[in-house]
Amino acid sequence: MTRFQTLTLVTVIATLVLIAVGSLVRTTGSGLGCPDWPLCHGQVIPPAEQTAIIEWSHRTTASIVGVLVVATALVTLRIHRSDRTMQVLAVAVLPLLALQAWLGKETVERELPAEVVAIHLSTALILFAMLALMAAFAFLGPRRERLEGRDRPTLFRLSVMATAVVGAVLVIGSYVVGSDAGFACSDWPGCPQASVPFLDGARLQHIQWVHRITVVAGLGAVAVFAYYVLIEMREPGRTLRWAAWSLIGLYGAQILIGALVPWTDFSEAARVAHLAVGSAIWGVLVVATFASPYRPASDGGAASAMPPVEAAAATTL
Repeated sequence: MTRFQTLTLVTVIATLVLIAVGSLVRTTGSGLGCPDWPLCHGQVIPPAEQTAIIEWSHRTTASIVGVLVVATALVTLRIHRSDRTMQVLAVAVLPLLALQAWLGKETVERELPAEVVAIHLSTALILFAMLALMAAFAFLGPRRERLEGRDRPTLFRLSVMATAVVGAVLVIGSYVVGSDAGFACSDWPGCPQASVPFLDGARLQHIQWVHRITVVAGLGAVAVFAYYVLIEMREPGRTLRWAAWSLIGLYGAQILIGALVPWTDFSEAARVAHLAVGSAIWGVLVVATFASPYRPASDGGAASAMPPVEAAAATTL
């Protein structure tokens, strides 16, 4: 593994950790633990109270991730000059990072409206997906070869559908939390407060039912994708098989964690894990959609596939 590949992988993992910490902020009600931005109660070090420390930890993690994202983008622009895809991704993540920081400020200043919280998560997921793609392409190398076959168009349509549906599930889930609908149903899979979807209960139960129904839709989309890869495709390749089995395991775990949220009396650990695993599912689907049609160059791995100057730069960062 080259140092550049390590950098991209660390950046992806750190971004997923940041999403999980952001979930901790929401689940603990710490979003206004620091009512000002970028300082916390007018100072760099937060006061010794839980909500302030949690929010400050989120901002500190975001700062570290910001440095990693900028470093990844700048190094990519320097050593992958001949790789147009990597160049486009590197340029695109920088304004997206700035937008994410601005949305974080707006979330605090507007006192956590559900719509802004959902948009904030949406941009985080897009940034996470782009960084995951950069890591995938870093391992495939700039001379990666595109795979051809009659299965590819169908695979692309199914993976795009699954990615879109899972993305919608995550955004709706964020809106559920932001609108305080996360506590609207005290059980799973039923909802004692609204046993008949959209007929019983009130607005918060309706929002909760929308989320649960989209989760079922996501399960169907992921199942169709996995079935096509594992059963229908003649030669899916090791990467696609890994993605399909990972999605089956992750989505099954995600449903169980979703059930554990009300079963454990809405424990913070279950709620944080719920978003973290959902984000991981989204990342796997994005990589499966856009990176799986490629394989490393036939003459070797990602590093050996680089032009000599780029290979030297990637290993001597």
